[in-house]
Amino acid sequence: MVGMTGVRLDAGRRLLVWIPAIVAIVLVGEWAIRHDLLLPFAVATWAFYYLGIALVLGTGVKRWMRDKWGDERAWRIFEMLCGLQFFAIGSGFAAAALIGADSLPVSPATAMVIAAPLFVAGFGVKFWATWVVGLDTYYYRDLFLERAHGEFTGGGPYRWFANPMYGVGNWHGYAVALLAGSLAGLVFAAICHASIYCFYFLIERPFIHRLYASR
Repeated sequence: MVGMTGVRLDAGRRLLVWIPAIVAIVLVGEWAIRHDLLLPFAVATWAFYYLGIALVLGTGVKRWMRDKWGDERAWRIFEMLCGLQFFAIGSGFAAAALIGADSLPVSPATAMVIAAPLFVAGFGVKFWATWVVGLDTYYYRDLFLERAHGEFTGGGPYRWFANPMYGVGNWHGYAVALLAGSLAGLVFAAICHASIYCFYFLIERPFIHRLYASR
């Protein structure tokens, strides 16, 4: 669960850099709150994550990194960057939910009734899917190295959903916005949901078909 939020506790000495970088994101978020810059902060986290993973994983940047540092060192660098991106976009969801809080025309009780199952289902399915495929897949190891590191699985939530992490697994973003009563938070969650599907259809799915279809 900690790994899903953006920090791999098995990272060893890299945690000496990784954790301070996470703290820096928190401090920037607090600074954005104090200076009424929640929208720019949320947009920045969106760009950092969605444009960032598209740039590295959808272009020759990953091959340049592997040529420069070797496969394993390049992967460790990307893994840390990816973790920071995961943490940043989670912070972006929280920041967006604070924009226009209590602006939705629903009572807190109604919002809770809707948000609670969304959060449980969203986070639960994403956690289950991650448990099945492992953190290396969650951090895009196969896509970064352009080779399989395990068998393609149809177990767990993959029995019922083609892409549980990106589908149901994003519902908890809407739950956070609902709990805050924020229309901006709902819009941000929808934009992020659409963005990860764009990444999936344009970059990840073609790779999966190339790599695993012949296995």
